[in-house]
Amino acid sequence: MTRFLVSFLLVTGFSVSALSAQAQTQETSGPPYESQMIQLAGTLGSLHYLSNLCGDKTSLWRDQMNELLTAEKADETRRKNLVSAFNNNYRSYADNYSQCTDQALKAIDRFKLQGEKLSEGLVAHYGN
Repeated sequence: MTRFLVSFLLVTGFSVSALSAQAQTQETSGPPYESQMIQLAGTLGSLHYLSNLCGDKTSLWRDQMNELLTAEKADETRRKNLVSAFNNNYRSYADNYSQCTDQALKAIDRFKLQGEKLSEGLVAHYGN
């Protein structure tokens, strides 16, 4: 999890400085990394629900989503899309899991790995 957090912080740190010019030139379609950001937002939503369900009663993943939104300085449309991805995944897991199960714990591990890979990929491809 520590590697994921470090990678995530790198993503939020680079996105404002290194990509703001790219984002401005692609206002209509979003930046070239938009699909990965949507996927990362959804991953954070999944982690937020499942982690809380399985006993980690913190706002860590929601807080990281807020950091992502702040770092991206997204326009209203992009912000809504990112928040929507977070909320849709949160609700999807809320609809399917009412108690912590072995499958829920496996999903948490899978989403942590997915978030780490997304973050590392964003940094490697778009960071400086």
